[in-house]
Amino acid sequence: MQLITIDQIKKDLETAAYVDRLMPPVRPPKYHGWLFDIVYTPQEIAFMDRRPLIPRPTQEQVAIWEKVILQWLPLLAVEERKLVWKRATHIPWKLLCVEFGCHRSKLSEKYNIALSRIQGFLSGQKSRGHFPRKSL
Repeated sequence: MQLITIDQIKKDLETAAYVDRLMPPVRPPKYHGWLFDIVYTPQEIAFMDRRPLIPRPTQEQVAIWEKVILQWLPLLAVEERKLVWKRATHIPWKLLCVEFGCHRSKLSEKYNIALSRIQGFLSGQKSRGHFPRKSL
């Protein structure tokens, strides 16, 4: 079994954040069912502006998103989840320091501890106690 590195965990977290942004919004069933059909003539269709294609995530990206959301993030405390997810979406450290009320070095240490907890889970090791599961 190949050991996963912290860099690979970071890449997967960034991919999951990207896919989360690309996912279509959740709508109630039959949301568009009440609208009547609009019939356009061929001339109207020719003069219409083409809509740009909306990028959709691939199956591999959705699989990574599911793995991160359903397996990795529940391992962490709520504050650690927020920190890891916001770093995956490239929120600057300065804004995170203001939000969490910590210095950047302390916040970076907590971020690395959360990533190492995920790596420990993936490698099959239990937490040895030097990474207590506390909130920030």
